[in-house]
Amino acid sequence: MKFIYLTLTILFLSISTFTFGQSYKAYMKKANRYYKYGDYHNAVKYYHRAANLKKGNVKVTYMLGLAYLAGDNKTEALKYLETVYKLDPKVDADMEYHLGLAYQYHNRFDEAIAAFKRYKDRHRKRTFIADHKIDQCMLGDSLIRHSAGIEVRNAGMNINSPYNDYTPLIFDNGQSLIFTSNRAGSTGGLRLSDGSYYEDIYISHRDGNDWDKPQKIGSGINLKYHDAAASISPDGKTLFLYYEKGGGDIYTSKFENNEWTTPEPLSKHINSVFWETAASITADGKTIYFTSNRPGGIGDLDIYRSELDENGEWGPAQNLGPTINTPASEDAPFIHPDGKTLYFGSTGHLGMGGSDIFYSQLVDGKFQEPVNMGYPINTVFNDNYFVITPDRKEAYYTSLRSGGTGMADIYYANMDVPEPIKQEPAITEEIIAELPVSPKELIADAGDPEPMLDDNTEEATTKYYDEGFMQLQKDLGVVTVLRGKVIDATTAKPLFAKLKLMNNETNILVAEVDSDPETGEFELVIPHGGNYGVSTSKIGYLFNSINFNLPAFHDYQEVDTHVLLQKAKVGSKVILKNIFFDTGKADLRTESLAELDRIKELLLDNGSLQVQINGHTDNVGNAVYNKILSKKRAQAVVDYLVARGIPGGRLFAKGFGEERPLVSNDDEKDGREINRRTEIEIIGMGESLAVNE
Repeated sequence: MKFIYLTLTILFLSISTFTFGQSYKAYMKKANRYYKYGDYHNAVKYYHRAANLKKGNVKVTYMLGLAYLAGDNKTEALKYLETVYKLDPKVDADMEYHLGLAYQYHNRFDEAIAAFKRYKDRHRKRTFIADHKIDQCMLGDSLIRHSAGIEVRNAGMNINSPYNDYTPLIFDNGQSLIFTSNRAGSTGGLRLSDGSYYEDIYISHRDGNDWDKPQKIGSGINLKYHDAAASISPDGKTLFLYYEKGGGDIYTSKFENNEWTTPEPLSKHINSVFWETAASITADGKTIYFTSNRPGGIGDLDIYRSELDENGEWGPAQNLGPTINTPASEDAPFIHPDGKTLYFGSTGHLGMGGSDIFYSQLVDGKFQEPVNMGYPINTVFNDNYFVITPDRKEAYYTSLRSGGTGMADIYYANMDVPEPIKQEPAITEEIIAELPVSPKELIADAGDPEPMLDDNTEEATTKYYDEGFMQLQKDLGVVTVLRGKVIDATTAKPLFAKLKLMNNETNILVAEVDSDPETGEFELVIPHGGNYGVSTSKIGYLFNSINFNLPAFHDYQEVDTHVLLQKAKVGSKVILKNIFFDTGKADLRTESLAELDRIKELLLDNGSLQVQINGHTDNVGNAVYNKILSKKRAQAVVDYLVARGIPGGRLFAKGFGEERPLVSNDDEKDGREINRRTEIEIIGMGESLAVNE
């Protein structure tokens, strides 16, 4: 009997040990996956569960610190990273860098500088990065020691929520406030991976010394996708909005008959197929400042200006130049009603840590060197979206600083101090002399390095988003990271789909990934130096096509996008962005093979499907010739498919020439290039259709 009891005890302990080990491994695997895809909230949760099973484990404690550091609650990271550093300072080659960041987020600048110097000694090739962080710490210490004396306080629970609240717009003599929030209850009810909702625009009015409960600005303004307030005209009658249409565009709505009108997009000189995020108009309504990441700029997001011409149309966009724009990002411009003071956020000009707020004066038609707004407006966290009243006594802006009510919060600044801010740079000549890298030489980072996981080892490595750090790009490789969601084009429901990355020049499959079954999220790493096609497919849908033609010397970039899949039905069509012809000819180029085979697979898998290939041109040249050329190009696609076994009765070719442009043909990059296209359209289908996955 004693022997049986002992045997059962040993068996129970063995099962418990096995279960314990499996649980720890499962928690770590799940946490690492969340961490890899940027869901740091859930990563922290599962690292904590793993840490409870292996208390004091260096690896999980370190990962917990990194997850806090990369997430919203950055100040929590220090206690974990300090503990690990004391136990095992060589746990990771980038340990000193992360420890320095954690000290920086606590304004412990001396300790942060010491950590960055140790990191610099260990990584000589990354000296520039370490020096830049040291510069930030020295500036942060100086700005806090020479505080402007401005009163800054949270705008309160009526305005801020546990989620992101930002882009405050003050108008109606300071009695009304419009802002953006991704709080619960958004129009459409769509949610992000961190639990927050899609953005909506809200409005609140003063109730004595406080703000009343915000209300959605209106169903005609808020849609089921992301909607954001960009700015409001000084008279409070024109609202500028950001909509996720196209690549992300700026729209306007007028306040008429006590309601906001249906938003209309700004002209092609403002909006493009690229990303336009914000806009601000002068009091006289003749100049608009806006941000865009269109090609030909200086950095990621740049600030541009457009003038109203004599016909009441916005003229060509003009980049504000290197005095304002840097190789990083400048965003959220706000032009004061005086028409001479431009406020904006920047990750490129030297700041305290993340995005800082700057202003620049327009003198003799030229903007002067930007001035850091100083502490306590700026902090080591991200500060942006600054607006100020015409009398410059009150300001509102957005900050991710610790101690708020949620993620990003809106803050109020009382600028009416006994000694107003001096209109001069906060960096003295003495400080400049001590900086490892002078501000003029800096190519600032677009954010702190965020840890990623290697797919093979699931161990933590470090992925940097520091644009301009060429040596670091050589270390890590020059790539484009494409990430986003696959969604139903009609319902916006997340979809589980397959994404394939093809090298169009070699017709070789480079990568294949599935979007997340629940969220639709995906990530693809696209090498530079080639022509690549990304196709996304799902049963019951028409596939989506994207093209990337990236030079070998192209900078590291990240592209966030929604891949919209059309339900397969008669009338559904998509642009074949990886079908190529030589100029003025109808001969298919070899880079088209992967896309052509994609169409062939679609038709082979769906025997009852009938499709029409549509050819389109721009308006250059003779209209009759263009129509003939477009038909020949469409027929070339049909001929290729017929030659490879697809019955000719299922394929039709039609040329539209220049008759159906998508955009204006006035310019090449944003016009004619887009209008020259080949489409596939479903014109007939049987009940058994299952579009290729």
